[in-house]
Amino acid sequence: MLTILIIWLINLTIALALGSMVHALLFKNGQSLPEYLLFNGLFAYMLLIWVILYFNGFGLYWQIISFILSIIYLILRPKYVKILWQAFKDLSHRYKIVFYVTVLVVLILSSAPSSLPDNESYYIQTIKWANEQGLVKGLMNIHPFLGQFSGWHILQTGFNLHYHSFTFNDLNGLFFLIFVFYWLHRYQKDWACKKYWLGLLPVVSVLFVFFSDSPSPDLPVVLLSLMVFDLFIRNYQQLNRYQFIEMLLLSGFSFLIKPTAVINILLVLLLWWRHRKQLNHISLKIILFGWLLAGLWMSKNYRITGYLFYPFDFFGKELKPAWQYPSALLQYMTQLGKQDSMALSANSHLFTGFWQWVRQSGIHQIINPLMVILLILFPIVFSFKKRKVNLSNSYRLLYLLGLVYFLSILFISPNFRFFLALLIFLALFIKSVLIQPKFYQYFNTLGWGLFLAVGVYWAVHQHWHLKNLWFPQPVSGLNARYDAKKEGNFLYYYPYDKKLFWQTGDAPLPAVHHNQIEYFKKHFGIVPQKNVEKHYFFNKSINN
Repeated sequence: MLTILIIWLINLTIALALGSMVHALLFKNGQSLPEYLLFNGLFAYMLLIWVILYFNGFGLYWQIISFILSIIYLILRPKYVKILWQAFKDLSHRYKIVFYVTVLVVLILSSAPSSLPDNESYYIQTIKWANEQGLVKGLMNIHPFLGQFSGWHILQTGFNLHYHSFTFNDLNGLFFLIFVFYWLHRYQKDWACKKYWLGLLPVVSVLFVFFSDSPSPDLPVVLLSLMVFDLFIRNYQQLNRYQFIEMLLLSGFSFLIKPTAVINILLVLLLWWRHRKQLNHISLKIILFGWLLAGLWMSKNYRITGYLFYPFDFFGKELKPAWQYPSALLQYMTQLGKQDSMALSANSHLFTGFWQWVRQSGIHQIINPLMVILLILFPIVFSFKKRKVNLSNSYRLLYLLGLVYFLSILFISPNFRFFLALLIFLALFIKSVLIQPKFYQYFNTLGWGLFLAVGVYWAVHQHWHLKNLWFPQPVSGLNARYDAKKEGNFLYYYPYDKKLFWQTGDAPLPAVHHNQIEYFKKHFGIVPQKNVEKHYFFNKSINN
């Protein structure tokens, strides 16, 4: 815990320095809220790392240079340090206690082993590739999950002080604490928030426990989306230019983390179109910013997978580099993903497929039907509320856009993580209608209490020990030795456990499980190989 706290302070220094640069460039006279400083700094750092990864890995020396330059900048320009510190001092005594206790619980969670299976299959390895090699062409040919290569893992690359086996993938915990500070500051400062759906956010905070102990991209996407929803609603009737710029930054940030956040981009476009006359003087800058994001996303996809619009194969035949992931395997992985998530397109009967999706086991058995109920309830509650209060049409537009988005992913990959932000918005809006604002405090206290209790319980359940007060558990929970094997000219490492398939843990690069190699070799007749001269990976047919 102590080690993680020190690393978080280093990370905050870098985020604050870069956030200060962004604000000095885009926001005049401190027009943006101080808590946005850190979010913008994280986004800027991700873009910086992203560019460097085209040429090299982002190792420890880059991280040290970033930290030193950040300290120098903040010493020379202390204005924003004072602004952020004053924002923290302005919190009431009660809110400071809430923040301190939340920090303690999140530290406990972060120092425990990760609970998400994806951590062992590709989170660790994606970050490791970014640290040691960068955006290597054809990485997806080693392991299909590496094709995702999230912007969040690119950002984590700059925050883990990676050096051999010494690494910490705990950015999620820090990001959640930054968001908690944002909410506390906003709730205390803005009286309207006390009667607003966002004011009830602690009620659902327990959901974030299970995303705080590993570098899951879903946590930042959900939290950033809620912030974008808030800015869209607040600026729909009367636009604040600085808040629109902030909404643009947060939307771009979330999209580069995960394309499922495309709903945020659409909200920005809706707001821009509605206020296009007022924003006419910065429209060109908005377009250039959009092309920058699209260029980074497509070029990353092209290098890693060989497809510009991965996971879709658009222009896959026209643009076909030597490292392109085989189309037969891409179709197989797409179909497998649809079956696992029970996408409607994987079932010949829509009603049967939808009913099976609603009745999925585990947490899906709660989340999936709840989402359907909330989508039905929202228009009813909105109509009832609108008769009493002059609600903005922004709620209706957000709901309609969310409904289209939800129906679309039902046919692609209806995993609850992809619509969790929308579900939270709908739930909090409906709840804000059903209860009076004077009771918000009681519900929020209950929500924080539940988060803290479940957080501590979950950390203990994940085998947290007293020794973790000083040093966290390893990033991988696999208790296995790593063996090496060669397939043609491809030397790879894998956990010596015959029961595993996708899992690679913290194995040395390149890592892929032997069972996976044999499966694709048997069923598709292909094996990974490396082009040593041009330094890219490709899948070779064993029949040729």
